[in-house]
Amino acid sequence: MHYVVGSGPAGVSCAKALLAHGLDVTMLDGGLQLEPEREFRLQSMRSQPPETWSGDTGKFLKDGMTSGASGIPLKLAYGSDYPYRVPPAAPKVEFDSADSSPSYALGGLSTVWGSAVMPWQQRDMTGWPINAAELEEGYRAVGRWMPLSARTDDLATDFPLFCDDPDPMPLSHQASGMLSDLDAHKRQLNQKGISFGTARIAVAANRCVTCGLCMYGCPYRLIYSTGRTVEEMRADPHFIYIPGVVVRSVTEKGSAVTITALDTANHEVKFEADRVYLAAGVYNTSAILLRSLNLYNRPVRLFDSQYFLLPALRFASAGKVTQENLHTLAQLFLEVMDPAISPHTIHLQTYTYNDLFVAPIEQKLGPLRPLFPLQQFLSRLILFQGYLHSTHSAQLVATLIHRGSVQCGSDDVLQVRGLTNPETRPTLKKLIRKLLALAPAMRAVPLVPLLQTGKPGRGYHSGGTFPMRISPSAGETDIYGRPAGLARVHAVDSTIFPSVAATTITLTAMANAYRIGSAVDRYS
Repeated sequence: MHYVVGSGPAGVSCAKALLAHGLDVTMLDGGLQLEPEREFRLQSMRSQPPETWSGDTGKFLKDGMTSGASGIPLKLAYGSDYPYRVPPAAPKVEFDSADSSPSYALGGLSTVWGSAVMPWQQRDMTGWPINAAELEEGYRAVGRWMPLSARTDDLATDFPLFCDDPDPMPLSHQASGMLSDLDAHKRQLNQKGISFGTARIAVAANRCVTCGLCMYGCPYRLIYSTGRTVEEMRADPHFIYIPGVVVRSVTEKGSAVTITALDTANHEVKFEADRVYLAAGVYNTSAILLRSLNLYNRPVRLFDSQYFLLPALRFASAGKVTQENLHTLAQLFLEVMDPAISPHTIHLQTYTYNDLFVAPIEQKLGPLRPLFPLQQFLSRLILFQGYLHSTHSAQLVATLIHRGSVQCGSDDVLQVRGLTNPETRPTLKKLIRKLLALAPAMRAVPLVPLLQTGKPGRGYHSGGTFPMRISPSAGETDIYGRPAGLARVHAVDSTIFPSVAATTITLTAMANAYRIGSAVDRYS
């Protein structure tokens, strides 16, 4: 039996590859789900046509969601924080000068992500012992079960779709107008190292009702979550899903691996496996490996893709955006590839109006709010959510501290500390100068004083505690995610990334996990 730990994007992708080889797969998972009462209200909402929804129908979806100048403090799912809850059996993770979270939910952080997906270019795979071409099979495989909203456009030259039939989402008036402006100056922008196109998002576009609730959780569950694929795999007689389990350590002995875990009652349980594939997320997978290899009090580095927010004003108004039927996920992508700024891609996701824009503007205005033409301002306001390559980004350092529990390390603490990178600010300054110079062509000007940079880990694009190497030494893994000294344990999530590109992390985590699962015949 092959065991996969975790039901997030990497775990599901690895499990799909193993099942494709006809292997028996058991998935161990925390398995937390939306509260039944919220699920009931969600189903009731779905049973009504959107045109009959009243102002209070979906109000519960917005419970607890706030926004400020630095973005959304914590993105919830349907008004619930269940994606971030920590079971009693789980180790504590303490963040210092950093901002992130593990997940024990069914589907992991795909329950609450923004669903942006892009492949990586070879130029952005710094230090990787495999090349971008080796991920292509995984990219294509993921496209067979994950929906993709996209168009074949300017982006496809450098970033292939790996999908034969993408289904595009409708663009908002702001996004449509901006795309027309960009197209009118395409040659100039391309010459300056900027490619652009519609956002690629993992959404079942053909059923979208443009209700504008995407940021709170799609009432129809059209935003892809790997929990959906887990439910589909449960129909396969070769697949077993066991929720309510927190894996603590793995021990190899001969041709078997013993998995030690805690259940919901905090009782120790054990499983015997032929192989184990760890896909519990970078913090959980790192803690399992550090504990299993007895690497307590040894700091390990995490790479991060610096997250930042940059509002901008379009030259043209898009009308009454507050009354428009639209989706509120990313609308456009801009990819900046300028060696004068960075040898790596800088990724910009463009968001147009959603109701979370209003609160931070009103907070800034204070008593001047009644005098400010808010509607006109919102009709021109867009938001760039950007990411830098890990070379220019802050890092994190994780250390597993043992606090003396006798029960499989249940009192261990993973301490995660953020470290700034002196390259971050100069890189952002160069980027902003470029965007300002190209404002006439883009027909939009960045609001530079409102730039906000997130703490290390804030963008949830982190990895690399046990990076892949051709010849791994202690604290590293081989190209199949096996830590030095282990032969039947594989880490398959971003824990093994030697660097982190700016162009979103989830799709590549899925493709790489699929690659490792598909290679089972080579390392068996």
